[in-house]
Amino acid sequence: MYIVIGGGGIAGSAIASELVNRKHDVVVIDIDRKACEDLYAKTGAVAVNGLATEINSLKEAGIDRADVAIGALYKDVDNLTFALLAHSFGVPKIIVKMRDPAYEEAYRVAGVTAICDMISMVRRRVLSEIEASKIKVIAPLHQGKAQLAMFQVPSSWPKDGISIKELSRNKVFSGDCVFTGILNENSEKIVLPRGDDRVFPGDKVFVVARVKTLKGISRFLEFEKKEEPGKDRGGAPGW
Repeated sequence: MYIVIGGGGIAGSAIASELVNRKHDVVVIDIDRKACEDLYAKTGAVAVNGLATEINSLKEAGIDRADVAIGALYKDVDNLTFALLAHSFGVPKIIVKMRDPAYEEAYRVAGVTAICDMISMVRRRVLSEIEASKIKVIAPLHQGKAQLAMFQVPSSWPKDGISIKELSRNKVFSGDCVFTGILNENSEKIVLPRGDDRVFPGDKVFVVARVKTLKGISRFLEFEKKEEPGKDRGGAPGW
């Protein structure tokens, strides 16, 4: 895809680097000439020295043929201007970094298709680390109502493994929780879990669940960790 990024700061340059690595055509607009030179040298992304809020700079960057426009400027008012201009050129997907939630409705009106709410993302991450220490949250979903998360199977679980079917019967996992992947500790391959697939101590399990459900899973894993490793439970953990 052809992607234009407004802003070559910490966020913009990091996004540009990742997109270039994924073989996308990336153009970054930044007012700092030295930042443009460094960006090109480090990432290979084309850099336009100019204001991302000015129409001539966007035209030079090829905004008229962009598949995606990303506003990564520091101020919301500048990202809003960038989004409005990108929308006027018919860019189908416009993504912005939002600092102040008061701008959310204005962004929607401006044609923004995805908003990265920085404050909410940080708040959710901090709370998840505090309240669900055994769960690593990978990404919030549906405005934070659900989360893609990962946990490691405790060493106290049966050495011959537990099937996804067995886990699903446990009340901790039987609610608003969907198993989405298993990363085997030895093979390092991710598989899409089926009922008969088994997880073993050390494996990483990926789930999509509501925040309340993840808290319950975290408490369950904390309790399991305290159990005597290798203890015969006669079935799935906690039963």
